[in-house]
Amino acid sequence: MLYSLGKRAWRTSYLTEVTEVSDGDVLALPGAPRIISLPGHSPGSIAVHVPVADAVFVGDALTTRHVLTGTVGLQPSPFTDDPALALESLGRLASIGAAWVLPGHGAPWRGSPVDVQEAVRTAARDAAGA
Repeated sequence: MLYSLGKRAWRTSYLTEVTEVSDGDVLALPGAPRIISLPGHSPGSIAVHVPVADAVFVGDALTTRHVLTGTVGLQPSPFTDDPALALESLGRLASIGAAWVLPGHGAPWRGSPVDVQEAVRTAARDAAGA
């Protein structure tokens, strides 16, 4: 608690500006991150590909550790608005050259984004059959 007080944690810093991004945008940031639209999980879901880091940040488009069950491995994220669309949109990662897929929940996954959609599709089928 003392640490928080020392960092002025009682004060909330509100956003003063929001910048919308779109599919294909390249951000004016180090590493030139590129936006990839991944609809389905929630409105405006995106991934951010950072070539210099050899990684794609996918947020809640998928998970490697289920937040409710603790199941590990590539799988669909729970609480998804449109699961079929979310699964289909993962195919957009197939053209990305990255060695790391970084989800919002769970450990980083090392492998080709080409394999992501089928792995998540298989996990969804397995979970439905369980």
